[in-house]
Amino acid sequence: MPLVASMAWVIGVGLLALDLSPKQMPAPLSPGHGVWVARLGMVAIFSLPLFAAWSVFDPSTPPDVSAFRLVVTLATMLVMGAMVFIKQHLLDRELLRLLRTSQESFENLRRVQAQLLQSEKLASLGQLVGAAAHELNNPLTAMLGYADLLVETPLQNEQRVLAEKIAQQVRRTKGLVSSLLSFAQQVPAEKVLLDMNALAQTAVKLSQPQLRARNVQVHTELAHDLPQILGDSNQLLQVCLHITNNALQAMAQTGGVLSVSTRRHDQFVQLEFSDDGPGAQEPNRVFDPFYTTKPIGQGTGLGLSACYGIIQEHKGKILCQNGPQGGAIFRIELPAVVKEATWAEAPSEAGDAEVPASATLTLPPTP
Repeated sequence: MPLVASMAWVIGVGLLALDLSPKQMPAPLSPGHGVWVARLGMVAIFSLPLFAAWSVFDPSTPPDVSAFRLVVTLATMLVMGAMVFIKQHLLDRELLRLLRTSQESFENLRRVQAQLLQSEKLASLGQLVGAAAHELNNPLTAMLGYADLLVETPLQNEQRVLAEKIAQQVRRTKGLVSSLLSFAQQVPAEKVLLDMNALAQTAVKLSQPQLRARNVQVHTELAHDLPQILGDSNQLLQVCLHITNNALQAMAQTGGVLSVSTRRHDQFVQLEFSDDGPGAQEPNRVFDPFYTTKPIGQGTGLGLSACYGIIQEHKGKILCQNGPQGGAIFRIELPAVVKEATWAEAPSEAGDAEVPASATLTLPPTP
C-alpha cells in the first residue's frame, strides 16, 4: 500500500507540473545544492539492492508480496540506471562542446598573438624605413642637382640622353623614398588618375636589362578600353617592379616566359603577373613580414610585405597562388574609376543631341 501511494503521488505531481510554466529563480543556487542532490541520488541508487535483499529474505513477508517488491525494485533500478546513462551521455556531450569551444578559443588566441607580433614587426619596419629614407634623401637631392646641371651643360646628343635618363631615374628614386616616408609615417600619398596598361608597360621596360640577362621573354596581354585607377604611380610601379624581380629570380637558372596581363573584373581593374618558375612554397605566407625562402643574405622578406601594404592603402587586393602548370601567379586588383555623365538639361525632343555638361568621377565601394 505505501508503494502504491508513493507511485500515485509521483504521478499526480507529474500531471500537475504539466500545467506549470518555468520561472527563473531570483537568485542562483549555491554549489552545495548540486552536491547534495547528486549525493541523494547516489544514496537512492545504492539503497535499491538493500531493499531488494530485504524483500527476498524477510520471513514475515508473504511470497507474493516479496516477488512483487523484487520486480518493482529491479524495474526501478533499470529506470534509474537508464536515467544515469542518459545524464552521463548529456554530460559527455557538454564536455565535448566545452572542449571544442576551448580549442577554438585557443586557436583564436594564437591568431591574435600572431597578428600582434606582425603589428610589432611592421612598427619596427616603419621605423627602419623612415630612418633609411631620411638618410637617402640628402644624397639623392645632391645627385639630382648635379644631374640637372649636367643636362644644362653643352653635351653631345648621346651624352645628353644619358644625362636625362640619370636625372629621370634619380627623380624616380626620390619619389620612391618619399613614398617610403609616407608609408612609414602613415601619411596618405597623393593619388592621381593612372592607366594600368601604361604602368605595366613601364615596369616591363625598366626590367628589360634584367630580362635579357636571364633569358626571360615577356608576353603581354593588355585589355583595351581599360578604365583608369586612382593611385600613386611611384608606389604602384614599385609593386610591379618587385613582383617582376621575384619572377626573374625564380627563372634565373632556366629562363622562361613572364606573362603580364590586364583585364576588367566588375568594378575593378586586375593586373596579373605569371612566370614559369617553380612556384611559391607557401603562397599564403609570402606577404608576411620577414618571411623568405631565399638563402641567408639574399633576402629580407620585407619586399612583398611592403607591396601588400601599398595595395591595401589603395583599397585593393593582392594575392599569390601557384598556377595549374607550375609557376607563381601574382594578381593585383584595384578599384576602377568610373566616369558618370551628368546632363545640364534634358533634351526637349527625341532627336536632340545629348552632350554631357560635366563628368563626375566615382569610386566603387571598398572591397
